[in-house]
Amino acid sequence: MNIETSLLGVPITIRPTAFGAGVLSSLVVALLTREHRVLLSTAAGMLWYSADAAHVVGHIVSSQLVDAPMDGVDFGIYPMSVYLDHEVSPMQHIGRAAGGLTASLSATLVLAMLARMVPSAPAKQILTIAAAQNGLISLVSLLPIPMVDGGVIYANMRKLQH
Repeated sequence: MNIETSLLGVPITIRPTAFGAGVLSSLVVALLTREHRVLLSTAAGMLWYSADAAHVVGHIVSSQLVDAPMDGVDFGIYPMSVYLDHEVSPMQHIGRAAGGLTASLSATLVLAMLARMVPSAPAKQILTIAAAQNGLISLVSLLPIPMVDGGVIYANMRKLQH
């Protein structure tokens, strides 16, 4: 059973498989921590979705800024941007793809700075986990493979060179 909602006016479909990423994140943190294991693993599971949401918001905003708006988001194992109009310029493709990467990288940096400023150990650990999750999404998004932002950026930069 899918959940239908919207974010910034863009239709969102959340599939049951979307919950797997948070569970996996929770399990990884549970295996890697000793103190505050329940707190940190529960936080990691929930925070994964905020990292995904930040990335998606970046795509939504950037697609609107380059005048090639997103038509939807399909949240499965990972969120897939849905664009019905593929007849856009290479610069528009690059702009749409760069938004998610920019949002995730920005969130990584802000969360890492906050983690350094917080005196409480559990809060510091939770912010560090959130920064790491956003950082992981940033790194994976940079890969030059067709299904992720880096692949879209790479392919369209090559089009601009020819």
